Amino acid sequence: MLALILILAFSFVVSGCAGTAQGVDTSVYSRLKADEVLEQAPSGSSAMVIIRYPAMIHADAENLYVSSFAINAIGGEVPYAEYSKPQTSRVAQSVIEKSSYYAMSLYNELKKILPKDSVLLSPHIVVWDKERNLHSRPILATEQIPSVLTVDFNIYSYPDVNKLMDAPPVTFGDLVTPMIVVKSNRWIQPALNGLLISSRPLISSAWRQTQNETEKALAMRLEDVIRYQPPSLDFIAFLRERNEQNTTLPLKTNGKGNGIKAAIEPYSVEKIQMSGAAITRLPEDFSADPFVPGFVRGASTRIVEVLNSIDHNRATFFARQIALNRFDTELAKVFFIQSTDESIRARMLLADALIGAEREFLAAQSESIYAGTYTGNYGLKMRRIIAAEYHMLEERRQLARTQNVTTAVAVIGLAGAVYGAAVASTAASTAAVAAASAGALTGSVWAMHNARDIRAESGEVSRYFLARMAPAFDRQMSVQMEWLESKELITARGFAEFRNKTLSLYQSRVRSMSINAEPQCRFTHPDFVQDGRWFGVCANNRASGRGYGLIVADNGDSLEFIGDAEQGLASGQGGMIIRRGRQVATTYYEGGFKQGLPDGVVRIQKTGAPTRVRKFSNGADVGKGNPDGLRRLEFATSTPAQNLSIQ
Repeated sequence: MLALILILAFSFVVSGCAGTAQGVDTSVYSRLKADEVLEQAPSGSSAMVIIRYPAMIHADAENLYVSSFAINAIGGEVPYAEYSKPQTSRVAQSVIEKSSYYAMSLYNELKKILPKDSVLLSPHIVVWDKERNLHSRPILATEQIPSVLTVDFNIYSYPDVNKLMDAPPVTFGDLVTPMIVVKSNRWIQPALNGLLISSRPLISSAWRQTQNETEKALAMRLEDVIRYQPPSLDFIAFLRERNEQNTTLPLKTNGKGNGIKAAIEPYSVEKIQMSGAAITRLPEDFSADPFVPGFVRGASTRIVEVLNSIDHNRATFFARQIALNRFDTELAKVFFIQSTDESIRARMLLADALIGAEREFLAAQSESIYAGTYTGNYGLKMRRIIAAEYHMLEERRQLARTQNVTTAVAVIGLAGAVYGAAVASTAASTAAVAAASAGALTGSVWAMHNARDIRAESGEVSRYFLARMAPAFDRQMSVQMEWLESKELITARGFAEFRNKTLSLYQSRVRSMSINAEPQCRFTHPDFVQDGRWFGVCANNRASGRGYGLIVADNGDSLEFIGDAEQGLASGQGGMIIRRGRQVATTYYEGGFKQGLPDGVVRIQKTGAPTRVRKFSNGADVGKGNPDGLRRLEFATSTPAQNLSIQ
């Protein structure tokens, strides 16, 4: 009698959760009207989009990654007993493997829409050290190329396989839970450090990471250190956090345009259900990617909308200066002057052309990674796994609908087997099936053996990422570059050799400059006791002309200014960011300045508030401003795209 009650109770649970093994057919982004026309011309040195994603884990980081994955579960709390189980580790590993695979869908779709060689891949390795704890770093030099947007992408699965058929997010079979974070340079959305879009669970950690990266960047600027340090993937930064509280941040509505409010666009956690028919055909025919109509096409449309809504020169301004510094420190120091002097222009054209050549080389590497990951052996194995998982889910759904409790238990055990559950765990599931009914074992045992085969194949998928990608890293490639009236063919095997050749080429062709930047120049503001530094035109050791100014107070308040200065103070046309310590609230002024303060018609952006145009007099807001009188901040015009070709 007790056994019957238990079976009936289990059948109630099964029938109750049967419908939750489903997902939405399309993402919220899929409702957007396709906008495949990029309205801004590509520059010669910058990428449009860099896609960052987790690709492998260093052995030293494995245990911490798995435990962090379980502790910071999205979609519910994971029981402590599940932390150390093999299947939890396998789910954590599957996030890395499948993120690598599904990132290729986003890359391929954007590559079709955007200009040639303007979409780059940046695979990351998850690592650990005492100083930074758990973090990730790029495997390639991709992020050293200036880019308008970076898109962090990964898929997600809830750590506890016992909840696979329940509501928490999962990537298994025809179900995919994507996560994204879209950022640009902080001057694109100063009130939020350039954070534009984020999956909801990652918003607070993504914000904290942009805040930390901004503080590091400002500290290095004050020390006159010109170097870019790629931040960790936002998903890994999220896992690294333990007891951080969610920060209250202004949010927009999913899928809506940027509008005028300085707020982050959240992307809700969506469990997208792809076409089962397409997944069944995947091992033999992957020409129709089922992830594209469900998520990728709409997400790509949204990314193009963002690209159309922002100033690309503004977005790449600081990254471009850092990239120029690799070739020419003197040129980087006068960059903020934005001089039209011919001696500077000549150097700028050559350096930009060579950075563009590096971008072309890395674009070819990205294409090789795509081929190795998606169309090669790795992709074939992943598609077999995905198709097998789908058939398991379909069997489970059908069995749950008919309330065949016995075999339903077996399929739950099967899911654990695919995610790497121990033999003992699998045996326990089989024993549970036998206890309920020995008559259903024939099909279940076949399924278990099949699962072991799939598990072995999935183990192959996760090994030797670097060996698998070696052809992409070590492939000999040539870039044909045209600069002014000359042509150069740069041939190299691997990016390190290619960069050495571009540096040598630059040094052999560089011309002298007639303008220099003074190493020490003061920049001040009436509300700041401390003096800051000025990088630009200087007279009598004070800012005087075009440039970039920075002040960081002892209490953490900071001020950045780009534009014209006089006698050490902002004066004329420009843009100013004022931050108050580590508070979320930030204010951005753009327009006219006098003696360091807003003056005339000024555009104001504050965190969480609509952007307004006001009239100022000596720093005081005196009423509504006429937009026709607003003088917007202009950034250096990027050089036009050079005539480059990969051979």
